[in-house]
Amino acid sequence: MDKTDLRILQELDKNPKLPLIKLAKKLRISQQVTDYRLKRIFKKKQITKLATIINLKSLGLEHYRVFFTFNSKKQYSDTKVFDYLRNKKEIYWAARIGGKFELLTVIFVKNFEEFDKFIDNFNHNFPGLIRGYKSCYVTEHYIYRHKYLSEDYSAITYGYNDKITTIDRLDNYILNKIKDNCRTSSLELSRNVNVSYKTIINRIKSLEKKRIILGYRMFLRCPEQKPFIILFSFRDYSKKEEKRLISYLGMENKITQTLRLFGVWNIFIHIRMEDNELLQNFIIKLRSKFSIIDNYEIIPVFEEISINLFPLKEK
Repeated sequence: MDKTDLRILQELDKNPKLPLIKLAKKLRISQQVTDYRLKRIFKKKQITKLATIINLKSLGLEHYRVFFTFNSKKQYSDTKVFDYLRNKKEIYWAARIGGKFELLTVIFVKNFEEFDKFIDNFNHNFPGLIRGYKSCYVTEHYIYRHKYLSEDYSAITYGYNDKITTIDRLDNYILNKIKDNCRTSSLELSRNVNVSYKTIINRIKSLEKKRIILGYRMFLRCPEQKPFIILFSFRDYSKKEEKRLISYLGMENKITQTLRLFGVWNIFIHIRMEDNELLQNFIIKLRSKFSIIDNYEIIPVFEEISINLFPLKEK
């Protein structure tokens, strides 16, 4: 990757919806060259998504993270299990993980009854597979940009205090179409529905104002960095110290997400590091700064199984 490609990533990290003409102007190259460069980056899968971050909490869905352990004598292939998860409407993200767990699922459901049904159906379809599971309810979620690229330390956030609202069929259609590509034009979106492109523009602005669309984010493939999850539990809890810790985590370049949890653990972070030693040094430094941290658990992420940023069917 040369300096021009790097500049493209930096600008799109700040604003994934930046129009091609403005991106070219910032780079001081032609639109044709900018378009060629961007298409080449996508072809190499250096950028995997220019995504829309949708506030599923505001649509009345509850956020759970479920860690599974499986029995050692598995009767089912990974392919069969993973295909099942990819087709489940509740799944927002799923990954094959290491440590004492084997699978992490991120699910959004209307209530605990639906959560219970998800676990029951999983067990029913693969009897004898699940040895056990631990779940956490997410109260607040902080999603960061690639801070080492853009030096943008702002966070996209949502949580349990967000106002519940409703959307209609057109909103649902728009969100499904732009969830993986926020650069999809309003004109293109309008072609499949009986409305003008101006109506699409106004609807997107309304979804942003209502905090249903929280923002836009670039998703990168970083083969030189390994993804990890770290789970922290607290001692001598104080709200002030927790806020100070979350604020600090938001300034760390390698952290992509921070979550406040209710359950076995208190904080969940997703982090990318070049090797295990750097990760261990980071944790030692963090624990020396924040006495509120008690125990922790490191979980390597081996393989992403599924990601669906808007796990709702089109109406």
